[in-house]
Amino acid sequence: MTSTTGRTPGAHPQGTEDTPLSGADAEEADLLSTLNQALRRLWSGRGVVLLLDDFDHRATSLVGELRACGARVEAVLSRTGPGPGAPAVPHSRQCRESGPEMTRPEFEAWLRNPSQEVRRWLDGLDPERRWLALGTPRTGIAEFLGRKVYGWRRPEWAAVEDKTTIDRLWAAAGVASPPHVVVDVETLRRAPEEIGIGKIAGPAGVVAAADSTRGHVGDSLGLRWVPDPDRFQESVRDLADRADRVRIARFADGVPCSVLAMALPDGIAVFAPIEIVTLGDPATGRLLFCGSSTHWRPGASAEREMRDATRRAGRELVRTTGYRGIFSVDGLLTPDGFTATELNPRHASGLGLRAALPDFPVYLFNRAVQEELPGLEGIGSAALERVVRRAVAAAPSYALTVPVAPTGHADGAARLRHGGSVIDYRTADGVAALTAVSPPAPGHRAGPACAALAAHLGDPGLRCFPLGAGGADRPGCTESEEHGAPVPKTPNTGMRQ
Repeated sequence: MTSTTGRTPGAHPQGTEDTPLSGADAEEADLLSTLNQALRRLWSGRGVVLLLDDFDHRATSLVGELRACGARVEAVLSRTGPGPGAPAVPHSRQCRESGPEMTRPEFEAWLRNPSQEVRRWLDGLDPERRWLALGTPRTGIAEFLGRKVYGWRRPEWAAVEDKTTIDRLWAAAGVASPPHVVVDVETLRRAPEEIGIGKIAGPAGVVAAADSTRGHVGDSLGLRWVPDPDRFQESVRDLADRADRVRIARFADGVPCSVLAMALPDGIAVFAPIEIVTLGDPATGRLLFCGSSTHWRPGASAEREMRDATRRAGRELVRTTGYRGIFSVDGLLTPDGFTATELNPRHASGLGLRAALPDFPVYLFNRAVQEELPGLEGIGSAALERVVRRAVAAAPSYALTVPVAPTGHADGAARLRHGGSVIDYRTADGVAALTAVSPPAPGHRAGPACAALAAHLGDPGLRCFPLGAGGADRPGCTESEEHGAPVPKTPNTGMRQ
C-alpha cells in the first residue's frame, strides 16, 4: 500500500559496539550532529519573536525546532491568529487589532513600517532589544524594530521569482521553457490575434502568469489557464488588478512537478522530483492547487533530466544573485521532456523531509545557510543530497487536500474505490486529506486520486494533468464507501472527456 508516509518516523540512527552504523546511517548521523551543534550554539538561551502570516498549527514545526535548539519563543506577531492548533507562547497579538484583514503582501509591507502601538508592545516585552526575529520565507527586512531578522530575504533573491523575467535565467542555464510573450496589462485588453496568442497556443491553450510587482502570487493564485484562446480577454481580465506585466505562454500539458535543491558554499544539492498536484477544469480554465507528493517516480531518465536542469539553474542563480539556501524549479514533465515554468528562491514546500526525518531542523538549517552560520562548513552539498534523497525515498509522503462541497460528507476517515484503486482519505474542516492509494497509479502519481476524490466530494469538472493521459485520469468512480458504509456513486456529469 502507498501511504502518507512509507517509513515509521523515529530517532536519528545510533550504533553500538556490537552493531555499528552502516555507511549511510553514519553519514546521516554525522551530518545531523554537525548541524545540531551549530544551531544550538546560536539559539540556546536566546529569545525569539516570530513574524508570521498566520499563527496556527502551521507554526508548530518552527516553534518545535527553536525549542529543540534551546531557544525561547517569547512572542508572536501575526497577520491572523492565534488560530486552531497554534502552539502555546507567552505573548501573541495580531499586527492590526481591528479593521479588515491584511493580505499577505500587505502584511509584508506593514512590517517595514509597523505602528507605534506595536513598537511599545514589543519594547515592553524586550526593552533591551536582544531578541532575534524570524519571519516567513518572504520577509524582506533585515531588522524589525531594532531586532535583527534572521534569514531575511534579500531583494535580489526575491526578484528572481518574477515569472515575467525568469526566462533570461532559463536561457542562460540552458533550461527548456515554453514559447511565450510578456505584455503589459494594457495590452491584455487587445484582441488575442493582436497579442499573437495564435502563434503561442498549443492544443490545451495558453497560461497567463502575473508578475510579482504587487506581491506574492503563488499556489496558482497568479495563474490563469485559458483552454480556449477565444475567451482570453475575459479569462485574464482580473490580472490587471494584480500585476503590471503578464507572461502568456503555451500551456504544456504534462505532469506538474518541482525539484527542490539547496545552494551551499561548495555546490548545489539537488533532491528528487516531486509531484505538484494541480487540478484543472477544461470547461472553465479553473485551477486548484492541492499540494505535493513525494511518492512520484517519473523514471530514471526523466528524473536525471529534471535534476540536471535544476542544478544548472541553481548555479546560474548563485552566479547572478549570490543566493544561499533552499530553492525550487517548477515545471511540467511532458512526453517531449521537462519544461520549466518558475524558480522560487526561498524555502518552498514539498521536500518531504519533515515526514522522513521528523527531528531534522530544516527550517533553521535553511536560515543558517542563508546567514552563513559558522560551524556548517562540514556539511557538503554531495553529502546533504545523499542523506535527503535516501530519507525521503524511504518515507514518501502526501501533503494533499481537496475541498469538500457542503453535501453532507461527515468528518473522519473514509474510503473511495476508483479505477481499481482504493483511495483512503480523512475529512475535517471542509477539506479531505489524501492518506493512501492502493494499488498506486502508474508512476505512483497522486493526481488521478485527487481528481477522483474531487469528483466524489462535489467537484466533478476537475481533471488532473496531463489531460491526454487516458481513462485512468478520469474521475468517474465505480464504488464508494464512507466510514465503512456504502454511499451512492458520484455521477460523472459535467466532465469533458
